[in-house]
Amino acid sequence: MKLDQLKVLRAVVEAGTVKAAAESLNRTQPAVSQALKALEFQTGTELFDRSGYRLELTQVGRRVYLQSLRVLAEAEDLTQLIRHFEKGHEEMITIAIDAAADPNVLTPVLSKLQRRFPDTRVVLRAEVLSGAIEAVQSGEAVLAVAPAIQVMLEEAGFDYRPVARSTMRNVAAPSLLGAMDAPRTLADLRRYHQVIARDSGQAAGLFDRELGVQKGQRRWYVSDLHMKKQLLVEGLGWGRLPEHMIAGELARNELQEIVLPHTHLSFEIEVFAFRKGGSSMGPVAAHLWDAFKSEVAR
Repeated sequence: MKLDQLKVLRAVVEAGTVKAAAESLNRTQPAVSQALKALEFQTGTELFDRSGYRLELTQVGRRVYLQSLRVLAEAEDLTQLIRHFEKGHEEMITIAIDAAADPNVLTPVLSKLQRRFPDTRVVLRAEVLSGAIEAVQSGEAVLAVAPAIQVMLEEAGFDYRPVARSTMRNVAAPSLLGAMDAPRTLADLRRYHQVIARDSGQAAGLFDRELGVQKGQRRWYVSDLHMKKQLLVEGLGWGRLPEHMIAGELARNELQEIVLPHTHLSFEIEVFAFRKGGSSMGPVAAHLWDAFKSEVAR
């Protein structure tokens, strides 16, 4: 049984007649009829009822036809995959994404990448704080999208592009804020648990200390921001989260911003796409890098 015979079977079923199938395949009618007869000989039974004007599949013929569609689809996928690798496209790329990065910035770029390179597997690796930087430095990620300080990226020798800005806000559930009884200073927050997302890297350089955590502060630790948000909504502590992540909770009054009279707790962060300086990238990674540049230009 050959793929060509299965293609003929598909064409005849879709066209309804041998003549129409031959025209769609740009072949002669005898060639199409011969391919069908050879397939029926191999299966040991007739695949079509030829009593009417249009060919109708027999019960066995329908089962063979449905299976042939799966085989042809897999064969076409394999052909596309081989062409993909012949062009030098990467089999897989890893992108480190900081949990504080707004998905709305990423999805347009990733959507275009998926359409352009459907056969490259993409791993989106979630990181916190220094994790994204270390993933790029170690070569485990081809590039990263994460909040950073520009001078840090320059000192690390990274190529970088700003892609977005975000605001970090300290928030708590209304029930916890009520228990705090109108805090006025950071010291007033110490006896209420601060929920902190652990650094996913080895905490080198700037991140070798806990940012925004005062001495004597009661604290709980989580490994991702979604768990952190859930704990805050349930009133189990207070903490800092990117505004895009809590906009709905703030609007529904499930979370409220902590406002201290003489202390400005919220602050802006800049999110960058960055890679190793002068690094050689494959076609897929290079396309992604250029796509971030295009999005910023818009």
